[in-house]
Amino acid sequence: MYSQLVTNIKVNLKFYKRDRLLFIASIFIICILGLSVIPALFFLTKTKHLQIITTIFSQLSKFITLITAALGLLFISHHIRNRITKMVFTKPCSPETWLLSSFLSASLVSLALYAGIFSICSILFLVWKIPFQWGILYITVNDFLQALIALSYITLLAVLFHPVIAVLFIFIFHDGTFYYLKLLLTGGIKVSGESSLTSMLKFAKWIVDIIYMLIPNGEPFSEKMSVVYSSLRISTESLQYLFFAFAYTLFVTVFFYLLSLYALKKKRHI
Repeated sequence: MYSQLVTNIKVNLKFYKRDRLLFIASIFIICILGLSVIPALFFLTKTKHLQIITTIFSQLSKFITLITAALGLLFISHHIRNRITKMVFTKPCSPETWLLSSFLSASLVSLALYAGIFSICSILFLVWKIPFQWGILYITVNDFLQALIALSYITLLAVLFHPVIAVLFIFIFHDGTFYYLKLLLTGGIKVSGESSLTSMLKFAKWIVDIIYMLIPNGEPFSEKMSVVYSSLRISTESLQYLFFAFAYTLFVTVFFYLLSLYALKKKRHI
């Protein structure tokens, strides 16, 4: 299995190279750096440099999360829609190995990109003579974990739906949507009092609660980590929540991998 996994990862990386998505991502990163760093070199004071670094990281991190999810979506959808999975599974390569290689390939690219923006920010600390802030490493690790959550979720959707529907599903049915539905239904139950409508609202809230629990939180413990993101200062408590985020990411990725594998085996590949 190990040799098949390595072979699949190498093939997947070649697929990414042919797809040109990473080339477009590189151009975008260069543009962001140019628009952010060049004015800072000539016009901004050093007191603004730290803010520039955090802004650059935030913009690039969001883009890398998007790229990570896009790699998983495009790879899975391309192989399923073009019936390539039938050829892959009869070589033989098990669905378990193929699906795992897809996730690991996109994860490796994401890790490389996050390592790149961490290096860029570290260089800017040095160039602008700012004391290195270890919080930049903290948020790099945490944002990488968030990218893995997005990747695992989009992998399941790519197996189940057409890529366009999968993207629409993410934008419409996310944890924030169902959180506000929970609030609305809770308020409706309090206002309705004891009536037939109350039972319907309670049943609807029960359904929403289940869906809310199944949909992953894209930014777990974000409120507890907000201080690190704003000040780049790490505390013992913040390290504890980073460990919780790692455990949550591990659970979510394994859970959605198993769901994706089950759905993949149920599909017709002819």
